[in-house]
Amino acid sequence: MANPDLTEDELKRLQKPMRGAGVLEREAARAAERTAEATAIKEAKAREGYRCRWPEEHTCRGLLEGAHLVDKSRGGENVRHNIWAVCAWLHRRGPESIHGKQLKVDAETERGTDGPLSFWRQTGEYDALGQPIYYLVGREDGRGGVVRD
Repeated sequence: MANPDLTEDELKRLQKPMRGAGVLEREAARAAERTAEATAIKEAKAREGYRCRWPEEHTCRGLLEGAHLVDKSRGGENVRHNIWAVCAWLHRRGPESIHGKQLKVDAETERGTDGPLSFWRQTGEYDALGQPIYYLVGREDGRGGVVRD
């Protein structure tokens, strides 16, 4: 029997959620996140002309992928200015890869991957704090060219 003192909205708020409602909400949130990431990757690939953006000459192996400039695990977003196009070999499959931490990419401006990037390769040496030392492979000049230091 309903309490006559409660409004309909208050009654709805006090009701127990339907069984499985939490699972359905999480699934919907994950689906929305996957859709946002797929859209951002598609936009980034189009911006790069569907080519690997790594400046050194290399043989691309595997499909073109979208790599996050700031990893999702470190708070990076699934937006175009945080994603750049790179071949699967350099992204995560090759002996030297972004995910293997032998290669890294930094944004040169606040525009993220929509602006020029700098590309780095690990030397194999470490500093006094145990951090890997990288050397500059190339820096984009903002006009579509790459400057090698």
